[in-house]
Amino acid sequence: MATYAEIRDLFNNSDLKNRIEVAVIVYAQSLMSQTPSAAQKAWIANVLQVPVVEATKVMLGVLAANKGLSQAQILAASDTAIQTQVDLIAPILIDALAGV
Repeated sequence: MATYAEIRDLFNNSDLKNRIEVAVIVYAQSLMSQTPSAAQKAWIANVLQVPVVEATKVMLGVLAANKGLSQAQILAASDTAIQTQVDLIAPILIDALAGV
């Protein structure tokens, strides 16, 4: 299990940030390929304008969700595992943006 200090250190891990940013963009694109709601469109616009901002929010959720893993396990997560977490967290951020 990663300590809180180790998890905090991961906030600045550029490789992890980059991977989560890509997963956020992939999720936004998946919404665009459907018929997005107004809230989803607003979030998509935020992602496409400055992806790092939304990705940072998602990253905090991903790290918290995986607090039971070691730092090494978190860093070794597959792209699929990261995408799964992003797919769970992003809809909550979309609702929050819409005031739901």
